[in-house]
Amino acid sequence: MNRAYLNGLAVIFGLLAILAGFSASAHEGHDHDKPPPLNLPVAPRIIAVTPDLELVGVLSGKERLTVFLHEFATNEPVAGAKMTVSADADSIEAKPEGPGVFTLAAPWIAKGATVDLIFSLKLADGGEDLLTGRLEVPQSLEQSLAKTPAPVAWYEAFIEDQRLLWAVGSSFVGGILLTLLFAGGRRKPSVSRSGGKTTDSDAPKTAPSAQSEVTPLRRNAGAAVILAIVVAMGAYDPAAAAESKQAALPSVPSTMATDQPQRMPDATLFIPKATQHLLSIRTQVVARSKAAKSIEMSGRVTVGPQNIGRVQSNRPGRYLAAGERVGFVGMRVEAGQILGQVETYIEESDRANIVSQIAETEARIAKNRTILSRYEKSPGAVPQVKVDEIRGELQALIKGREELLPSTSAREPLVAPISGVISAANVVVGQVVESRDVLFEIIDPTEFWVEAVSAHPEEADNMASAVAVVHDHHFLDLEYLGRGLVLRNHSAVLNFKVLNSGEDIAVGMTAKVVLQSNEETEGFVLPASAVVRGPTGLPIVWLKKQPERFEPQVVKVEPFDGDSVVITAGLKPDQRVVTDGVTLLNQVR
Repeated sequence: MNRAYLNGLAVIFGLLAILAGFSASAHEGHDHDKPPPLNLPVAPRIIAVTPDLELVGVLSGKERLTVFLHEFATNEPVAGAKMTVSADADSIEAKPEGPGVFTLAAPWIAKGATVDLIFSLKLADGGEDLLTGRLEVPQSLEQSLAKTPAPVAWYEAFIEDQRLLWAVGSSFVGGILLTLLFAGGRRKPSVSRSGGKTTDSDAPKTAPSAQSEVTPLRRNAGAAVILAIVVAMGAYDPAAAAESKQAALPSVPSTMATDQPQRMPDATLFIPKATQHLLSIRTQVVARSKAAKSIEMSGRVTVGPQNIGRVQSNRPGRYLAAGERVGFVGMRVEAGQILGQVETYIEESDRANIVSQIAETEARIAKNRTILSRYEKSPGAVPQVKVDEIRGELQALIKGREELLPSTSAREPLVAPISGVISAANVVVGQVVESRDVLFEIIDPTEFWVEAVSAHPEEADNMASAVAVVHDHHFLDLEYLGRGLVLRNHSAVLNFKVLNSGEDIAVGMTAKVVLQSNEETEGFVLPASAVVRGPTGLPIVWLKKQPERFEPQVVKVEPFDGDSVVITAGLKPDQRVVTDGVTLLNQVR
């Protein structure tokens, strides 16, 4: 086996050993059970948890500590508590900055030291508690903030880091020098025919003996160069290079005790305690229970036919106010109240005919009055039958004139058909209206209905109770009245009567109708606000795993009572589920 082959094997084994060292160093200290590292550095903090309380202290200045105290189950700030912080023999009373927030100036917090702290609490209800934790303060806050450098690609490090460039360059130059040294040391001088020594320039360039001796040496030197470069790259530490090139981060100001929320690569969230306090993040410990099966339907608020009335004009004309005020929306009226008048409009030809008829009637009235007066002056000269005939004709003419006179300037009163509140007013003074126009609409607010549509109306037959949810989670108890036999958009119409109507209900409101059946299901009852849509469109809830860590969980949801839902799959008992501020957590990127 020649020497070149042995040297090649040595180089290959050296490369394998270096790669094994790379692999060992890459996996050293890696723990799959720990949460993923943060994308951005955070300030040093201390965490202490008990079955009832959750405490997070954040280093917010050189010798300043901000402490957040919340309830473990609900994440609500603990109000009215007093806190004393002790380290060794020193004790400092924390200053309350609001419910669940304390600050203290701690001169014993030294850089580059680990401090064991004891938090003595006196709660508002008279109870006491004791929490302990450890705060690790690095030499400088910049070192603490640079614990998790971003991964550096090898080519970026090769281009940007000068130490690596010097190492590779030095190895390359060293390899060239070794090549020259080995080549010069192994080459044998050639002897001339005259018996004297000659120079290298005088030796034949194509001597076979010289090639056989120099070529292996050149191969060995090339292998040495490659080995030197690989060794230099193996000695390079990307993390150290990243730490050396990372810009110095500013220290956290004394007025800030919060870090930036972060979304991890595994979709979990890091939400600092200060952010939770600001956004009012609340949680609930879930417990398995039984709940009635429910279905949801869309609907709207209406009124019964006996609780709505419309005011219309029989003839076209001009609207005139009946009093000082014109009917307006929101005005209460009583049945029979006059809301205005309509001065009817007559064509000129019709008006001329009416005027001529009135004139003719008045002439006949005057004639009959003259005849009747003559008959009355000479009683008995004319039979009584004739006198009665003239008197009756005179009365008929007078009555006919009374009916013709208003037709030239007739005014039709507008009367409220029911008592209630005007919900629509479509007229102003002097407006010309047409016949059958709706001038006023009156609604009696004592009774409201809810009209719902369902593709499966038979589900109402097994209904135990029904509620409707309108704006701002206003709940209306419903009484089922019946359903129609004509489909509307391939759905049946179901009518319900509202049992607890109020003044804040209006006709036309959209409502979510929930029917609860007599059957039951088993699951976890949570507020409907706890369930949001994840990136894939599936329903998810956010679980609080640690004081500042949240994890999404896909769940199966069923309706319950309009304000709550039933989680039938995806949760386990005693888990903490976020109920308030869920949409804000879902927006963290």
